[in-house]
Amino acid sequence: MQAGVDTLLVTSFVFSSAFVRAAEAQEPAGLAASALADSSFSWIPRRINGFRVYFAAGSYPAAHQDSLLKRLPRALSHVRALINAPALGAPLDVFFVESRAQMTTLIGARATGFAEPSTRSVFLMTNPEWRAFERHEIMHVVAQHAWGPPAPGTDWLSEGLAQAADGRCAGYSNADILLSLTTRHGWIPLDTMLTKFRAQPDLRAYLQAATFVDFLLRRHGRRAVREMWRNGARPDSVIGAHTLRVIERAWKGQLRARRRVTAKTLAAVESKGCG
Repeated sequence: MQAGVDTLLVTSFVFSSAFVRAAEAQEPAGLAASALADSSFSWIPRRINGFRVYFAAGSYPAAHQDSLLKRLPRALSHVRALINAPALGAPLDVFFVESRAQMTTLIGARATGFAEPSTRSVFLMTNPEWRAFERHEIMHVVAQHAWGPPAPGTDWLSEGLAQAADGRCAGYSNADILLSLTTRHGWIPLDTMLTKFRAQPDLRAYLQAATFVDFLLRRHGRRAVREMWRNGARPDSVIGAHTLRVIERAWKGQLRARRRVTAKTLAAVESKGCG
């Protein structure tokens, strides 16, 4: 762990008067307000344009504040560009902690990342063995503010879009790890992905959904993905001139790995996850 924080003076960011007014008009709400009121945490608050950020005092992320802060505007720009989303109009509240136990205290689950889109709140865990998934969680917020709440039964699309925004797993592309996993375990059938996503092994389901959603965005465009987000999808749903089942076959046919994943690396990813 680094002994002190990085030296970048984030306070030198220039805030537009419009952003400052928006930040003052909307106080933290929901889980963000609960976290700030939790007496078991001492928070180090920071601000950059578009974000109110809180670091758990004495933690690994508190010792790396500036390097973590620099990643947030890039993440927001990336996810907005991916779906051509408008500006949020108010800041995101982002909380950094270092352990699953701390996450459980804040959100009630042993996750490594969590988003509450309705309040623009994001919770991220990072430590020497785990990177923060800021693009993934920020996408959950941005997508819901751009497209509205996802239709029932679209967990595969919501998580696939978020993981597509992140784009990588253990230093490899999503596709690299996915293809290695399918060689070992096979594919999750499309019907199962669409209807029983949460019942599947997380790693395989998230990466399969992510690479498929990425293909849908590139080949069929944001509008098609937005329509599925709002209305749901079945294997026989038609996008353009083809059913989703036909499109899935085309996606699998063109999928190629960029880098070979060793058996040792794959075992580590299956044990630990993409972080």
